[in-house]
Amino acid sequence: MSIVLAAEVAKVVNKHSMKRGSLLARAVFAGALLALCVGSVSAWAGELDGYKAVPVNNGPNNLHLYGHEILGFRAWRENFNAHGFDIVTLYMRNKVDGKLGAWNLVPIFSRQKDGEKEQFELTISGGADCQLHDFRLLVATDNRPVQLIIARRDLGESYADAATVHFDYYTLAENADGDPGWPSFYFKAQKTTQARVPYCDVNEAFDKELNLGTSSGAGGPGS
Repeated sequence: MSIVLAAEVAKVVNKHSMKRGSLLARAVFAGALLALCVGSVSAWAGELDGYKAVPVNNGPNNLHLYGHEILGFRAWRENFNAHGFDIVTLYMRNKVDGKLGAWNLVPIFSRQKDGEKEQFELTISGGADCQLHDFRLLVATDNRPVQLIIARRDLGESYADAATVHFDYYTLAENADGDPGWPSFYFKAQKTTQARVPYCDVNEAFDKELNLGTSSGAGGPGS
């Protein structure tokens, strides 16, 4: 269990122990809460067993994803302050009569209250201290579909404060039937989960909550 999670558990335990005034009650409550937290870690991380993160670095990236050749391009948007950011776009080529055709954008469809919203890129952004948005592109060792996880942190009090982190899960889908209005390939929303404790940097949340490391790839102005 992470140090941050242990600290949060301790806060709750102390709060309840003050009310109860019993060392036995304090110990029992702490043990139960710790077991619950460890169980949650195992359950969440277990869903990603066999998956590994594929880095997307500054510039063009040839990504081999289960027979699909995807081009990922990462570029820096300079802002001349602490809030420059990276943009990643994903592309795939059509196959026409067994031959490669035109390049196609691979968009992301996220769930909204009024339906689904299409976005054309991934954004890696934040401030000088912490990243508020980042992603992980995941492939598995078996035939499970390619996954994309986008982490987004609530702004909270400021860029430099810990706040709630949300994980949005997507899978790579194909419009095999050629349904009107949908692209050939796209990332379809599956679910959203929330980190157990607040974080300043979403990459710390990726590492401690999902065991997916601290980076989506080499980016930034110095790439």
